[in-house]
Amino acid sequence: MDWIICTKSFVTVVEQGSLAQAATKLNTSSSALSKRLSWLEKQLGVQLLKRTTRSLTVTDAGKLFYQRSARLLDDWQQMLAETTSTYGEVSGVLRIGAPLATGSRLLVNYLAEFIETYPKIQVELHTVTPGQLPDLNLDVFISRELTDFNSSSYIATRLFDFQPGFYAAPSYLEDKPIIENHQQLTLHNCLLFGTHGHEQEHIFENNLHLRLRGNFTTQNPEALVAAAVAGMGIILAGGNTVKRELSKGLLVPVLPELKQPISSAYAYYPKLDYNHVKTKLFIDFIKEKSNLKIDKKSFNKS
Repeated sequence: MDWIICTKSFVTVVEQGSLAQAATKLNTSSSALSKRLSWLEKQLGVQLLKRTTRSLTVTDAGKLFYQRSARLLDDWQQMLAETTSTYGEVSGVLRIGAPLATGSRLLVNYLAEFIETYPKIQVELHTVTPGQLPDLNLDVFISRELTDFNSSSYIATRLFDFQPGFYAAPSYLEDKPIIENHQQLTLHNCLLFGTHGHEQEHIFENNLHLRLRGNFTTQNPEALVAAAVAGMGIILAGGNTVKRELSKGLLVPVLPELKQPISSAYAYYPKLDYNHVKTKLFIDFIKEKSNLKIDKKSFNKS
């Protein structure tokens, strides 16, 4: 028996939920899988699965072994793929984590071209909570700059800059008084993002504080932009977030000189003992699309 083959068989059984489905996926027989699982449990000295003719249950020891072995197998496959990519086309799964606003309003605009450029790379886009720390189960984690991330386990590189400003639909502005200064802006209905209620204070350049009020709040960026396009009010968002709507004239800038301070989005990825070829290709691609100069030194192995 082989440790890697048996461990891969166990991981597949857990993910598929049955021996029969796992056997089909691995192009083998249920009896062969059963022998591999028995050998694995004998070597480990613990029961990984409780099996009956009708059900399959993962034990506590099995859950722990699955979590660690699934990641190790993935790292092994990536190492093989990225080692051979020196002489061939890059392949494998790229797991990206990003907040909903970044993933749905920015990255999706680039992923089609990225996958077309690298057709053997499979992309998984996972939604993460804004401000959460990087996840080792992800190849690259996109977030605002984090001050408390584990720098001994992760590498950080600046991905792109953004500077939120105000936008509204022409239909909203056409029957409203012209907005000539920020004092007038605070009298308008603002569509607000987050869970901080219908009145929020935001800081802008030159330390200007504005208290914005509105009748609509949401944590869904798609709903927020759709509400702005529908003429419900004024939205505070990054230009890239509403790029598509601006290009179609569905939204227009409001007081374009009024901006929040420039912020940066960073890509965080785990320090490993081999090159991050897929991750590097993805980060370089996004930087090129967002016109941010690439700092190649950030990809030196640690």
